[in-house]
Amino acid sequence: MKAIQSLYLASFMAVAMLTSCLSFAANNASLDQEIEALKADVIELNQSLYELEEKLLFPATTSFAVFVSMEAVKNFEISGVKLNLDEEPVTAHIYSREQIDALRRGGIQKLYTANLKPGLHKLTAVIDGKDEDGRPVQKTVVADFGKARSTKYLEIKISQNKKKQRPEFAIVEWK
Repeated sequence: MKAIQSLYLASFMAVAMLTSCLSFAANNASLDQEIEALKADVIELNQSLYELEEKLLFPATTSFAVFVSMEAVKNFEISGVKLNLDEEPVTAHIYSREQIDALRRGGIQKLYTANLKPGLHKLTAVIDGKDEDGRPVQKTVVADFGKARSTKYLEIKISQNKKKQRPEFAIVEWK
């Protein structure tokens, strides 16, 4: 009889522990779902805050940005860009292998963002790189432009001149 009571007690304890484990696992799954939902909410809130920050820091009336693009230029590899705005240095960037590959695949890099007062301005870009033989190349392109009370986007465009088989460098305005 004592053995049966011990077996019954052991079985009861095993069932209780199993029930407790299953309950804990169900609570954990529920907790994991809640955590994932909170993560999604945080990501959405972060995006909204970023967009609000952009609108506050760079309103449309003063917003100015410079982008860099590079077509499949065979005989030039960009290594860096330095920007001067109205004769003052504003930014510089050195490119990694991954960034160069992304530009060659059609990517466009946002190089510089600022608030700029309406009026006449001058952008100077010094582009460093190497030619197909590994020799250093430095090109300077200049754009005089007017800024109205609206956004202004300029692009440093590196493209291939198919007739001359050499790269061309220009600053173009987005319309």
